[in-house]
Amino acid sequence: MDIASRRLHVGQEEHFVHDVPGTYPRLCRSADGSILAGFTAFEADGERVLTVARSVDGARSFQPHGEVTRSRGDCDNLFLLQLPGPPLDDPDLRGPHAHMPILAAFRNHDLDAAGNPTWFRITVCRSLDGGRSWSFLSQAFEKPAPFGLWEPFLRIGRRLGDNDDYDDDNRWEVHLYFSQELAPNDQDTMLVRSADGGATWSAPVAVTGMGEALRDGMVGVAASDYPGRLWRDKALVMVLETTRRGTFSIEALVSFDGGKTFASRQAVYEPAAGRNAGAPQIAALEDGTLVVVFMTDEDGPGEPQWPRRAKIKAVHGRLLADGKLALSAPEVVEEAASFWPGIMSILSSSALAVYESSSRIRGRLLRSGPAEEQ
Repeated sequence: MDIASRRLHVGQEEHFVHDVPGTYPRLCRSADGSILAGFTAFEADGERVLTVARSVDGARSFQPHGEVTRSRGDCDNLFLLQLPGPPLDDPDLRGPHAHMPILAAFRNHDLDAAGNPTWFRITVCRSLDGGRSWSFLSQAFEKPAPFGLWEPFLRIGRRLGDNDDYDDDNRWEVHLYFSQELAPNDQDTMLVRSADGGATWSAPVAVTGMGEALRDGMVGVAASDYPGRLWRDKALVMVLETTRRGTFSIEALVSFDGGKTFASRQAVYEPAAGRNAGAPQIAALEDGTLVVVFMTDEDGPGEPQWPRRAKIKAVHGRLLADGKLALSAPEVVEEAASFWPGIMSILSSSALAVYESSSRIRGRLLRSGPAEEQ
């Protein structure tokens, strides 16, 4: 595919996911074909509610559906994941009427009376009724202050063995990536894995940031086709924000071994000097196109006040056989002020980008097509 001959078309119709104050939306396709949107809603009294809305019309509209938890502490960064089935060794989740579990991971921090963090957690809850009701399942990782944990990202991966190959049984496991602060100027991407549907987790392993004083964060991962793949597994493309240029910019890494290692670190988007681009997420379309959505303050007037005055932009492109990304120039998805985008492929050539705008959760379809199309 020649990127120069194609364009990322931004839909004119705006999709309203939630029309009360909320932030940090993420999308998940349920086993029944519906689309779930998870986000943080804000009550009038300041309580945070990790909320689930549901669409049965292809993301054209969303209706209230469930509530994961609520808190007056620092509870945010909700991410949903539909499991492909119950763990093979969990008899309680088997039977003709059993629902395939859905996981919810989120940051869940304790605060003292002055609002300072005292304990950091990445908490995991589980729903057995399609996202309507939720119960506590596990702490994927937790630690005392100082230095925080943020922004969990969940995906299904093949179980990784201790050698260079996959385990022989090829059973799936849950991969949970999150950001862990090591110092004010140093944050790494960590990975924990669960082979029992999120009930227990491995010790965290650093995936990015080792040996560099960078603030890596806001990870997103998509499985991508690439030239010459044949029988091999799809590659994994990870995007993240980082501080290599002083301000935030977006970089990517690629894994050709199912997520056991990531390499080929490279720039995805570098904003104008002194400005920021961050909070990336990525989706892969059926035709192999990758779409990266992010927020940036590079077009704002005056001195930058990141993340204030950010707008949502997106680039699209392809992964090449050598691990490099060929990417387009950006398209504006939503004008300022808009924040914390998520994205999920919807149709063979389209993805839905969702974001906070005017304190509401909204979205637009992004479609990859010939540049001459309107």
